[in-house]
This record gives sequence, C-alpha cells and structure tokens, in this order.
Amino acid sequence: MRRTRKNLTGLSRVICMVLCMLATVNMVGQEEKTATQAKRGDYKNIIKFNLSSRILYRNTFILGYERVMKKNQTLNISGGYMEFPLSVKFPESVEVKGNKQKSGYTIQADWRFYLGKENKYSAPHGVYLAPFLALHHFANERDVTYTDSAGNPNDLNLKYKIDFISIGGQFGYQFVIKRRFVIDAVMFGPGITNYKFKANVEGNITPAEEGSLEQEVIKALREKLPLLDELASTGQASGSGTQSFWSVGFRYSISIGFRF
Repeated sequence: MRRTRKNLTGLSRVICMVLCMLATVNMVGQEEKTATQAKRGDYKNIIKFNLSSRILYRNTFILGYERVMKKNQTLNISGGYMEFPLSVKFPESVEVKGNKQKSGYTIQADWRFYLGKENKYSAPHGVYLAPFLALHHFANERDVTYTDSAGNPNDLNLKYKIDFISIGGQFGYQFVIKRRFVIDAVMFGPGITNYKFKANVEGNITPAEEGSLEQEVIKALREKLPLLDELASTGQASGSGTQSFWSVGFRYSISIGFRF
C-alpha cells in the first residue's frame, strides 16, 4: 500500500514536470514566433518613387505613400512636381521666343483591395484592385512673335493652362523583395478623364485673330498629350480660349519603394 502511494506520488511529480516542460516549450515557441514576426517586420508603411512618369514628362518628381489600413486594404496616395512637355508644335505663324514661367503638379489617390484568395501573402504584397482619382495641372507663360495674315510680326504674351481629372479603377501587382523593398506595377487602369484647356493671348492683334490663335494653341497642346489625337474635332468650346471635353483612357505606372 505504501509502495502504491509512493508510485502515485512519483507519477504525480512526473506529470507535473511534464506539464511544466510543455508549458515552457509553448512559451519559448510563442517567443520565437514573436521574434520571427518582429524579424520579418510587420511594416505597414511604404514610401515610393514613380519611375514611369518620367517617360511622358521630363521634368517630373513624384513621391508616393502607401499605408495598410485594414486586413488586405491599403490607402495609396502620391503627388509631386510635373511640367508639361515644351516641345509643342505651335502653328507656323507663331515663333516662340522664350519661356517666362512654367509649373505643374499632380495629386493621385487610390484605395487598394488585395485579393486574399489570389495572394499567398498579406497586404501590401500581391494582386490588387483599386478605384482611383487623379488630378493634373499645368501652366506656362511664353513670349512669342505672331505673324498675321498681312505678314506683319507682332510680339505677344501667351499663357495657357491645362487641367484634367481622372476617375476609374485599376488592376496591379506589388512585389515585395527581401521584406523591405517593393516594385509597384499598375498594369491596367481604365477610366474617364475630363480635360480642360485654356489659352490667353495678350498683344496688339484684332479680337478675331486673338480667338483664332487661342484655338490653334489649344489644338497644338491637346495633340501633344497621348491618345488625344483623334479628339481634335470633339472638344466643346465654353468660351473664348477655353475648351473642355471628356474622354476614355487608360492609366499605368511603375514605382519602386521602401517599407518601414
């Protein structure tokens, strides 16, 4: 009987020791898991630099920021300086003498839904769909010489502004390299865009010549933008030197970034 009680007491001690060991192993495992997650980094922020914008616009510097807001959802915003291309082919009657002032900017935002069923990893890694909104503004002032129908040269001041706002949806994929670096590719982004062109000519010419020249300038500016060559006859004039219209287009971009 005493031996049985001793055996039970010894067994109880063994069980307690095993339970203590299992609890210790579990705690160590949780700590290692937490350490591994910390090592990988639960990085919810990304700062990006847009590469593709420099293909269309030379003097451009656009930065972006993406933040994980919910599970598989992020807010992505970008903005920066952007100049309209200067190599605009104006009418033969217009000779550009010099640029006095030029400026431009862009602001863009999209809310991304990373597809959980399609992605092996959580946001911001993998395939995503996103509605987007983008705003672009350009302004320029130049001194030009205009030769009228009688062959007389006239020194004029030419100012123009271009504004367009786009709304649509986009499909893309974001690569994450070594946990810290990303390549963000918007591969397909259909949307509708409202374009507004405004030109203003100041100088010693008749009102009729002024209006005609402003419309010629707007046409030259519009044809400079990609995919707008076929819209030469669809613009609606809303006043002297102003023209606006809607168009269907596509958006794409490539950016590189760093997670933190």
